[in-house]
Amino acid sequence: TEMAYDCQSCGACCVDYFGTPGYIQLTPPEEGRMKRLGLRVVGWHGQRLLGTRPHAGPGGETCCEAFAGRVGEACACAIHPDRPRACRDFEAGSLE
Repeated sequence: TEMAYDCQSCGACCVDYFGTPGYIQLTPPEEGRMKRLGLRVVGWHGQRLLGTRPHAGPGGETCCEAFAGRVGEACACAIHPDRPRACRDFEAGSLE
C-alpha cells in the first residue's frame, strides 16, 4: 500500500540540511518570479537558488525562505501556486 503524507504537518522537504544560503535551483523565469514575490535569490556555485533563512525546528539550521510555520507541525509553502519546478517535481516519500 502507498503511504499518505500530510505536507501541511511535515515540512521536511523545505529544510536545507546543509545550511547553505540557497536551496532550490531556479530557472531564469523562476528567478524573476521569486524576486517579484519578494523572496531572496542567491548565486551559489554558478546556480541561482531560492534563498534560505534560519529556523528552529528539526532537520537542519535553515529552510526555504518561502516556508511558513514549523517543521513537524502546522506548516505550508507561502508561495505554493507559484513554487519553482523543482518543488513541483518533488514526490513526497521519494528518496530525493
